[in-house]
Amino acid sequence: MRYVLLAIACLVIGYVVKIDLQEGAITHTTFYETQVCEQQVERTVRIKLVEGDTIYSIFAATPSPIPMPFPERLAKFYELNPHLQKQTLIAGELIYVPIVENNKNRCKD
Repeated sequence: MRYVLLAIACLVIGYVVKIDLQEGAITHTTFYETQVCEQQVERTVRIKLVEGDTIYSIFAATPSPIPMPFPERLAKFYELNPHLQKQTLIAGELIYVPIVENNKNRCKD
């Protein structure tokens, strides 16, 4: 009878350990204090216009690594180049194009 009870106790303990290793607190622990944080960073690219450039062609030539809606990117473009709001693009002019990227930093809580 002792062997039966000992076998049942071993099976129960083994089952509890198996469940704890798969779904319990051990899998949710972190052994390192630092974690990676991703922040979006805006930067600009300075380009020189050539004949026939449009805003669509400029945005296509300088894609943003993080997808950005066209109206939002156009608003940032006009913030950087306010003189172009009521003017056509002129070849040879230097303009700034907004680009949004991920910036990975080490964070601490």
